Amino acid sequence: MKRYVTGVNADGRSYVVSSEELSTSDFQTLWSYEPGQVPEWISAIDPELAAEWIGPDVSGGLRWLFVPLIPDAEAAKLGEHPKLQGIDENGFHTTRTVDFDYVMEGEIVMYLDEGPVKLQKGDCVIQQGTRHAWHNESDKLAILVALVHRPNGI
Repeated sequence: MKRYVTGVNADGRSYVVSSEELSTSDFQTLWSYEPGQVPEWISAIDPELAAEWIGPDVSGGLRWLFVPLIPDAEAAKLGEHPKLQGIDENGFHTTRTVDFDYVMEGEIVMYLDEGPVKLQKGDCVIQQGTRHAWHNESDKLAILVALVHRPNGI
């Protein structure tokens, strides 16, 4: 099991802040943060450019998302990617949230501004308001489960 934490570097680009192999035989704290840190991360994201519909609104809250990702080759056969607010033609988007992502099944490639990261079943990612895209470059269905958290008023 690997844990990846993403962030935004001094140039405003998304990257992997840390990557760590975790034991699966012991109790683990996968990640923790101080609530006061979140406004700093999220306030840097322009609400007009963010994919606001993915997470909770400014009143705050949590969304638990089940995201089946069909293989990219199958998706390409279906035609043009749907136009969704805040998501570009390559699937890149940013949310004004902190996301806790878990690969429940299959393989997923997480694209960040500073390069791709191949994720396997059991890997987890903590997205700290970072620009990213998800792709399934395998030939099998992949499933991502995400807890999308947004504090009140941000």
